[in-house]
Amino acid sequence: MIPDLGVVIAAGGSSQRYGAKNKLTEMLGSLPVLLHSIRAFAPLAAPGNMIVAAGRGVLDEYAALAAEYLPDVDVRFVPGGSTRTESVRNALAALPLQQGVVAVHDAARPLATAELLERLVARARVCGGAIAASRVVDSLKRVSADGVTIAAPVSRDGLFQAETPQVFDLEKFRYACEQLGDVTPTDDAEVMRLAGYQVELVISGQWNLKLTSPDDLDKLRRIYTE
Repeated sequence: MIPDLGVVIAAGGSSQRYGAKNKLTEMLGSLPVLLHSIRAFAPLAAPGNMIVAAGRGVLDEYAALAAEYLPDVDVRFVPGGSTRTESVRNALAALPLQQGVVAVHDAARPLATAELLERLVARARVCGGAIAASRVVDSLKRVSADGVTIAAPVSRDGLFQAETPQVFDLEKFRYACEQLGDVTPTDDAEVMRLAGYQVELVISGQWNLKLTSPDDLDKLRRIYTE
């Protein structure tokens, strides 16, 4: 357990790209997708320090799933907001910690491990912020205005794919969230960067796939083992 670690699970996405179903309630092995990261991170979070932010329409459903599948895990559910940043702010407001580090994780990345989170926490304590990431390995192309015609290649040098968990000094992250104003950042690392804080990359070194489409669920099911 890491007593000064807060864990925020962002579960407020609309799943528009997934289709009619709620991707977070799809089964992956013996658990709904939503609950995998909760189970993985629970041993590291002290009671009261794990918060799930989700839409009001699914809060009761998610809480019931947690009670059914993970009855011994202490996790709190709070309403999300109209944006991811607002949802994270709501979760931070419910977090009892005043100092320490906070991890923000997408519930749609069910294969992230406690070991990865521990590595990120260790690095964030040194530099103030650290995020899971992987190198861009595919060839990249910029397209023209029609959206399909190749206009130019894009160099992969220095490019990484941002993932979660993303871990930050709690006091700095709260301050950074307060300074945002009307800006809509791409992720939580950008919230920190816009506030002038350093954030480093930690290579995840694992299958940390994000569930976006039904095809992704098929991939996750081929990779995942109980």
